[in-house]
Amino acid sequence: MDFIVINGTEWVYPDVKSYPSGDSSAKIFGARNSYCSFQVLFGEVAKNASVSVKPYGELRDFAIEYYELVPVYVEVIRETPGGKSPYIPTRSEPFYVYDCAKPLGANLTPHDGTAALYLAVKIPKDAKPGHYVGGFEVTVDDEIIKLETSMRIYPASIPEEEYLQIINGYSIHNVVEYHGVERNLPELAELSEKYLKMLRRMRQNMLYVSGVNRTKDDDGHYLFDFSALEKSVEYYLSLGYKYFNMSGVGGRKSWKESTILVAGMPAMSYEAYCYLADYLPALQTFLEEKGWIDIFYMGVADEPNDANATEFSALCGLVRKLAPKIRLIDALSYTYAHGALDVWVPLNSEYEKHKDEFDSYRLIGDKIWFYICCEPREEDYINRFIDYPLLSTRYLFWGNYLHNLEGYLHWATNAYRTGQDPFKQNSPETPNADRILILPPGDTHIVYPGEGEPWMSMRLEAQRQSAEDYELLRMISLKDKEKADSICRMGFRAFNDVEYDPVEFEKIRTALLEAASEL
Repeated sequence: MDFIVINGTEWVYPDVKSYPSGDSSAKIFGARNSYCSFQVLFGEVAKNASVSVKPYGELRDFAIEYYELVPVYVEVIRETPGGKSPYIPTRSEPFYVYDCAKPLGANLTPHDGTAALYLAVKIPKDAKPGHYVGGFEVTVDDEIIKLETSMRIYPASIPEEEYLQIINGYSIHNVVEYHGVERNLPELAELSEKYLKMLRRMRQNMLYVSGVNRTKDDDGHYLFDFSALEKSVEYYLSLGYKYFNMSGVGGRKSWKESTILVAGMPAMSYEAYCYLADYLPALQTFLEEKGWIDIFYMGVADEPNDANATEFSALCGLVRKLAPKIRLIDALSYTYAHGALDVWVPLNSEYEKHKDEFDSYRLIGDKIWFYICCEPREEDYINRFIDYPLLSTRYLFWGNYLHNLEGYLHWATNAYRTGQDPFKQNSPETPNADRILILPPGDTHIVYPGEGEPWMSMRLEAQRQSAEDYELLRMISLKDKEKADSICRMGFRAFNDVEYDPVEFEKIRTALLEAASEL
């Protein structure tokens, strides 16, 4: 049986047999409190072939995660009418790519005779640095393949505590819909916890939260029950989440109009004011009583634009008056909303095009993050799309380091659109106010709905690795910022200027680990 070992920084495809990082053995390396990993592609695999993997040599002393890679289909993409031409640096659709990684079972599910595995060796934080020699014995039906493996563990260790704030929107609704479980049953709670722990594995430490129930008293005043919110947050804290983003106060009526709606009412109406005057002080009091005011953020109206920037700014001012201790955060492009927020989350492309303006907000204590979504998809800007190189995802948080951006936001962990099968459809339509968007492949999800459990994506794994890279760069910079910046720029110079050669990237990663090991 033929096979090829590929490092974890490039895509593997069922119909591609040659790779820049391809080799006959695995040469892996990494920091402590992390993973050393690789992919392996097998040819001539019989349908439903039995499979088993066991380590030998010095690798037997480590905990190892075994995954079978699942090919997902990337269809021919229809562009949103009037949209810009996309920048697609890998290959033209349609194609299959091994983005999904499911826990390895007893049998393989080859695609046209090809199967692939992903092996991740867990490196404890107290592991002894040095070289380890061994490998993996893979048995497919009656054939035994030996994957010789050399592993180097560097003295550098990934810190337990995350400095970078990361949020990918998580949908409990889609857990219900795609796994066929009912709400309020233990089965759903167990399944949801698997998703949440998978996100923690990649160092996500922030979640969107809701759960505020409202009623009216006899005098027409709004009353609010925060018990569901309280229960959710306490549970999320127990899983290691540290920060929370409250559901937005309002939302746009149209991309072309100034009106923002709050609970269905125009934001500048007296009725909306009365609602907010009851809600926001009550929310602030609740958060203060729980000691949570410093770990909560609130959106005002997602993605303000030139059409509604003035009303957005006015609404932010009202929110500040009614709840001055709650920090305001929103994703946006550069628009006329100066001074409206505490945490600014521009698109990565918008940040670089208006860097001076966004950076000036720091002078009054504001924080700057960045986000990506269905955009940018032009001018070489990196994103987490499936038809972009896997290194495009890996470099995301290198941008956080180089530009001193303290957080990252994406709307979708598992935001599959109605009727979408993410294994077969990756560029669905979706409504957005008065527009219909055609989303680029992978924008809706970074986790797959597996059989009774979530299955991670290789892009999620790349985000974990990117978050760890960020922490190492930051650690180095505290002692020698010039060195950290120099290492970063070897791979990442701007959000649209990165090193895509996977072999060169491994050299850069070596320099990063060596520098971090000298601390």
